Amino acid sequence: MRDIRPIHEGEAVTFLRLLCDAFEIDFARARSVFFNEPMFDLTRKWALFESGEMRSILTTTPLEFGWGRAIGIAGVATRAEDRGRGLAAELIGGALQQAERDEEGPALLFARDERLYSTLGFETIDESIRVPLAGAETEFAPIVELEEVRRHYQVWSSADANRLKRDEQRWKFWKWNLRVSWRSNGGYVCAEGDTIREVVAAGPSESWPVLPNSQFLGLRSVAEQLGLSNLKQIPRDAALMAYRFPAPPEFFLTDQF
Repeated sequence: MRDIRPIHEGEAVTFLRLLCDAFEIDFARARSVFFNEPMFDLTRKWALFESGEMRSILTTTPLEFGWGRAIGIAGVATRAEDRGRGLAAELIGGALQQAERDEEGPALLFARDERLYSTLGFETIDESIRVPLAGAETEFAPIVELEEVRRHYQVWSSADANRLKRDEQRWKFWKWNLRVSWRSNGGYVCAEGDTIREVVAAGPSESWPVLPNSQFLGLRSVAEQLGLSNLKQIPRDAALMAYRFPAPPEFFLTDQF
């Protein structure tokens, strides 16, 4: 007999072990992050149980756009000995049904292999890419504090109903990661080390304050809007797939789910 549901508190470690085994992640390192990140919510950690054993898992993340609510799906994993039995598809279907009941039915996910998700009604609408950057030196760029970042982002996200909105929980997640933002062209450029994940600023990328050998990690559509060059030569990192989405979304990979 199979049971699909959010996990209980006592099942969280088993969930994490399955996730780490599937994605070859060090369990000891992952444990401190897993339980402490601001978006942690047991009600969004889903699992398929068979004969009382956890076989397949996924995580949903709440998303909000100007037109309404949706979910992101991540961490889809099945025990090695149970793969090829359709368990992940069954689990995703159950999570989508619950999202529909919760009035957050549209869904997004990133996939390197689209075949499974295509059979469930997902369509590829964009892709993540990594674009090498040659920007200005950072040592002369003033750092932007969080409140100023929030003001700029609010203006940006409010300008289009298809752009992701951030509530207080999502801003806590944004702040929790090791990020720094530099002032640039009336806005800011946000980096994690040498990776630029968020840009709310005018002007060409050559004027962005970045570290040497930096790269932009984001959606191809967003890279095009930012005016990054030679994008046709950049291979995709992963496909962005959507389920019943009203229009292609816009968001930065600081909010990757």
